[in-house]
Amino acid sequence: MINRILLTLFINFLISPFVNATEQYPDWSIKGFGSFGYITTDTNSLGFVRNRTQTQSITKSGGITTDSRLGVQLDVDFNQSLHATVQWIARDHGGDFLEQNLEWAFLRWHPFHDIDLRVGRLAMDTFLVSDYRNVGFAYPWMRPSHDFYANLSTYHVDGLDISKRFSIDSDYLTLKFFAGYGMNHFPTALGLFEMDMPMSGISLSYESNNWLTRAVYNFQRFVTEVPNEELTSVLNNPNFNNFLPNISSLTPHVSLKDTNLHYVSLGTRYDDATWLIHAEASYLNSQTSLIGETVSGYLSIGRRFSNLTLYSVYGIAHGFHSNVDIPDPVVADPALLNLQASLDVAINNNSPKQQSFSLGARWDVHPKIALKTQWSHYWFGNNGAVYWRHLEDGNKPDQVNVWSVGVDFIF
Repeated sequence: MINRILLTLFINFLISPFVNATEQYPDWSIKGFGSFGYITTDTNSLGFVRNRTQTQSITKSGGITTDSRLGVQLDVDFNQSLHATVQWIARDHGGDFLEQNLEWAFLRWHPFHDIDLRVGRLAMDTFLVSDYRNVGFAYPWMRPSHDFYANLSTYHVDGLDISKRFSIDSDYLTLKFFAGYGMNHFPTALGLFEMDMPMSGISLSYESNNWLTRAVYNFQRFVTEVPNEELTSVLNNPNFNNFLPNISSLTPHVSLKDTNLHYVSLGTRYDDATWLIHAEASYLNSQTSLIGETVSGYLSIGRRFSNLTLYSVYGIAHGFHSNVDIPDPVVADPALLNLQASLDVAINNNSPKQQSFSLGARWDVHPKIALKTQWSHYWFGNNGAVYWRHLEDGNKPDQVNVWSVGVDFIF
């Protein structure tokens, strides 16, 4: 689909000077953004990642891959109603480096002043910062709330959306419908997870003075399986069922294909140039133990003092997975005990139990440059560090500190 969109963009680019010569089209611009950040923690047992798409995790030794990225965006106006945007970002992301980092590539048609139709690769419009999630300069924090955003590993969708804007006195109400196909790649203990899913949804946004409020419903259906064919064959092997009675009944718990996911979120933002408030909450429900039922949310309050912004963030993610009993082997064979333990991790360790509190500061040293620093403290319930990489064997900490410094810029 992306190749077809880019070909259409190129053809329009060639013909539009002749069609709209009197209007001096096409009109194009190139702009960019970037972030450079250093992060460290106080543990080597858990590795911190910004979200599940990242391949590198951070421990005590620190690193720069978590928050560092560089993006460039091309915008072309072919005429007053037809526009194209392409955005590519260099960052740590699982899957093909060129394809997965192509964040946007869409045509937008604006037939009337209150209607927009877009087709191509679009931002997944399910939360407040959907359109600028990668642009660190656009928000005060080092990164959006880990408790809320670490599990949102789908950045873009290949499809279309149509939005209608309504004026209500001096306020605006925007209704948007979107549908498409998501392709997500992120590393797991079973290998690279290549998740393909058709999706659709609807969003409602309300803008009033300094407030923006958005409600979203998103539906997804998974059409590919996680890389666990070997595990599935073991579960269905009659010989193993003789030693671990009825383990074949666990097959649905380690399967993702042909299951559905429902996601609902509500968020609001207030910004009067002095006070800055963000709050979002979500509910996720799926038909598989691999993606458990989860509620998450955060509240961020910031205060600007000229070029300095101080902020705090409280976040929480809590899963409601019901523990599944893994059959005991009929004999205490080490291989069977290891299989039992692996099944327990695969099925019962997908439910987050995480809270965090963060304090941070942003200093705008230039109209296009901001320096930031942030400290975050995380608490985990039993087996609750689902959004982290489990690195060392043994007991995992129930609390972790994360320190970050960085610079965000636009050009």
